[in-house]
Amino acid sequence: MKIRKSVLQEALKVLGKVVSQTSPVEIQRSVRFLGVGAQVWLTATDGVESVTIEVAGDAGEMEDFAVDYKALRELIRSTRGGEVEVTGKQLNWPEMEAVPDDAVTVELPSDFGKLLALAAPVVDLREARLALRGINLSRDGVTATNGKELLNLPCPLKIPEDMTLPFPLALLIARPEGAGTLHIWRCRNERLFRIVIGGFQWQGKVLPGNFPDWKQVMPADKTLDYRIEIYEPERVITFLKAVPDCPPFHAIELNVVPGGVTVIPNNFPNMELRLEATVIGAQPRAVLALNKYILLRMLQLGYTKFRAHSDGRIPVVAEGGGGRYLAMPIHILPKHQPEKETSKMENVKRIEHAETTAEKAVEPVNPMEELNHSIEDLRGKLKTLLDESALLARKVKEAVLQQKQREREFVQAKRAIERIRMAI
Repeated sequence: MKIRKSVLQEALKVLGKVVSQTSPVEIQRSVRFLGVGAQVWLTATDGVESVTIEVAGDAGEMEDFAVDYKALRELIRSTRGGEVEVTGKQLNWPEMEAVPDDAVTVELPSDFGKLLALAAPVVDLREARLALRGINLSRDGVTATNGKELLNLPCPLKIPEDMTLPFPLALLIARPEGAGTLHIWRCRNERLFRIVIGGFQWQGKVLPGNFPDWKQVMPADKTLDYRIEIYEPERVITFLKAVPDCPPFHAIELNVVPGGVTVIPNNFPNMELRLEATVIGAQPRAVLALNKYILLRMLQLGYTKFRAHSDGRIPVVAEGGGGRYLAMPIHILPKHQPEKETSKMENVKRIEHAETTAEKAVEPVNPMEELNHSIEDLRGKLKTLLDESALLARKVKEAVLQQKQREREFVQAKRAIERIRMAI
């Protein structure tokens, strides 16, 4: 079988995301070649997912064989011409589960691959909850979350019930174009799917577990009482890339000032970026602060309009891109203010102090008012501590779940090794 070197090289970039090169099972570390005339289909599987790519080649009447993935890469490196001649051996390749007649078929729009590529950066593959390691499909579109941020991209999918795809790494590398189809069916108490876009085919299992009901955390429009629109996102992106990391929050403040916004890293107050921006609505009573990496992703995806609540206690919704980007603000005290605004406030305080000096000299301080102010300050500090303790408790819970998941994977790997030893 002859295939152009560049075509085979591009196909292996995609199939390499599915092949398990360290697997003891020969099929899972090999690539299957099935050719009829000028059509060649390359297939790889890891035992759970299977990816097939159609390429052009010269296969004669019919050829069916498999080649080790590492051997193929070495063959490409050692071949000097523009065409590669591939030969292999017969393997008892497992047939993919056929799509039954009663399977649900959903038409996919031509930009479906691009939507998955936009949602992919939000997914955390180290998340303990398995359902959050994929991308959810529903009638409301494509949704991804890692528990700290959420992105929903509207997409007209006529799907009867939502499903969560595994992380589509091979599809992201292949970048198939055009409309496609999605097939969903049940087999042995499992939900299976097959996505076909042009010459690309991906089949696997739907991730188990319930995807979070993200509509419940999406704030109502009437609760978001002010909006910030940034006109120079490129300047902010360049500025954020230069800000040093400061875990765990990486807080970046968006301070509202006359005529725009000042961007200040919470842990590096000497770094400052002034921007022209439009602020509409209520005057914020709390500083809007977001995680540096979340803010960076928002701006890189074109989300430049930030709708928030003036108290800063509910999620922020970013708009302007292809959908709605939601993130929880970081609760911090507004201790970093621009120098010019600070100087104005100091002048006002001096004038008020000069006008009320005589009154203060005559009238003693009311102890009840002083006590009320102290109580209010204490309440604010306690609320901040409770929020931080709740966040820490959630992180501890996530760490415990992740550790249990690793222990289960270790036990499964140990059992697999024991079965292999017994088989040998």
